[in-house]
Amino acid sequence: MASWLAEIATNEGGRLRFDRFMELALLHPAHGYYSRRIRGIGKSGDFSTSTTLSPALGQAVFRWLAAEARHLRLEPLTIIEPGVGTGALAKVILSQMRPWSRVRYFGVDLRPESAILDESVSKQRRFQLLDSVKAALQEAKGKAIIISNEFVDAFPCRRLVRLESGWADIYLRYDDGQWQHELSPAPISVACSALDAGFTVGQTIEVHQSFHEWLASVSAQLDTGAILTIDYGGRPEEIYHRRPDGTVRGYFRQQRIEGADVLRRAGYQDLTADVNFVDLQTWGESLALKTVEYLTQREFVERWDPKALKRADAAGLFTLEEQGAGTAFKVLHQRKG
Repeated sequence: MASWLAEIATNEGGRLRFDRFMELALLHPAHGYYSRRIRGIGKSGDFSTSTTLSPALGQAVFRWLAAEARHLRLEPLTIIEPGVGTGALAKVILSQMRPWSRVRYFGVDLRPESAILDESVSKQRRFQLLDSVKAALQEAKGKAIIISNEFVDAFPCRRLVRLESGWADIYLRYDDGQWQHELSPAPISVACSALDAGFTVGQTIEVHQSFHEWLASVSAQLDTGAILTIDYGGRPEEIYHRRPDGTVRGYFRQQRIEGADVLRRAGYQDLTADVNFVDLQTWGESLALKTVEYLTQREFVERWDPKALKRADAAGLFTLEEQGAGTAFKVLHQRKG
């Protein structure tokens, strides 16, 4: 285990709540995976996304964007993409734009100096890389459409276990060269539908409380606009079906990492958890973000690009597969103003 992480744990009382561990492993400025060590996204990276595999999703998002911009009367249109990654989604969307369209596209990366953005995207005249959604919304004067693909799942999450006495947080204590689990009852300060889903004793769940904080900050700045969230997850009963240990896992060189191995290679592998979309809708409604639509990735693509399935190659069909990515990934459309 990395000495830097053991030192932080010692300085913070000898143990770390799981979301703090995940935050450090992914976002530590010197040692975090996203900060310094991500090798890329796609075939040559640690993991792939629907947008790096096929343009089908990006083409559907472009058509949705055009319709939503008309509905909201956003002219000029500002698009903000947090977690822009290589820019695969931006590349497809910008390639569909007409030359005379008044569009600005802000990609957001926490550390632009170490971004893995594709050079063909960074050179686009309409594209600009920023280090925060706050800065992008300031540029847009509070009027924008925010889109994200596999962004929420990487937010540090709390892990809770159902006990006879109620729910308890998982903490990690570094002892004798390895991490040990400890449980501590703790209040949950945000609404969480999984807490009341009737799970049996021993079930582990995740709460993306850090995303709730992010969403509250964004909503406070967003005057008129929409948020389109694409990620894997669903309702609590879907997410945790036959998953008593929860959904947290890692990805290292295209290999899925589970169990105790997610605690190893801190800073060298991706960490993620399924997204509870019931919570995202509940949180949004409390923040003046109206839920317009919630559907599967396949349904979204079919609605906005009806001929996508006919055009799709093998990779495109994989991202739309009914028993795979096409239904495992969900799309949430929220609107404000």
